[in-house]
Amino acid sequence: MAASRYAATGVLVEFDSPEEFYEIPLHLPPDALDSQITDLARKIWPGGTDFQRNATAACYREIAESLHDDGVLHSALGLFSTEDGRVSTANLITRIEETEPCDPDVACGALHEMLSMEPHRDVHKVDLKCGPAVVSFHAVEFESKDQLSSGLAFAHIELYVPSPIGGYLLVFSLSTPSIADLPVYTSLMAQIGDTVSFSRSPEPALTPAESDETSHGRSVDDEIRSVFG
Repeated sequence: MAASRYAATGVLVEFDSPEEFYEIPLHLPPDALDSQITDLARKIWPGGTDFQRNATAACYREIAESLHDDGVLHSALGLFSTEDGRVSTANLITRIEETEPCDPDVACGALHEMLSMEPHRDVHKVDLKCGPAVVSFHAVEFESKDQLSSGLAFAHIELYVPSPIGGYLLVFSLSTPSIADLPVYTSLMAQIGDTVSFSRSPEPALTPAESDETSHGRSVDDEIRSVFG
């Protein structure tokens, strides 16, 4: 697990990312960004060609700049080989949003009610080590313009964690086209959630981090709580 630390006004947020995720560096000077993007490309293509690594670096350099401009707190690429020889991928984006200060239980109740109004979402309240949270699952399918090929579906997992300090909401958003591996990514998201911690911080502004099978006979609620608690 790789540790990440971020400071917002009055609160320090910490969480760990599983080793299956490679951090996409954000909030860095150009020289440092270029160096870490090049290193990321080497990790993605350890036995690849210079063309593959250079093309990947160019792609993720643009992605990093776009995510930075969009105010994203943390981003990572999930990448691992499955037992049946496939390559599974996912994107993880983390944001911190300012909200009205309130009790985390109250915030989770409001979030659960709001998200449950969208019929395509499967929404659950969960208990993490840092307190209550809400997890949401939904899928999006992009239709192909070519009638001879099928569309592309993405599964999304979103974890909403209210801070007990100040008025902040930590949001983890994971998307993957590897639908068959959704149970794996659900477990990984639960691991991330259980490493989240909030503490008081004197930092005045947001700063970058220092980071280097479905069971049978159980309901969806049982499945979710078996993972998240």
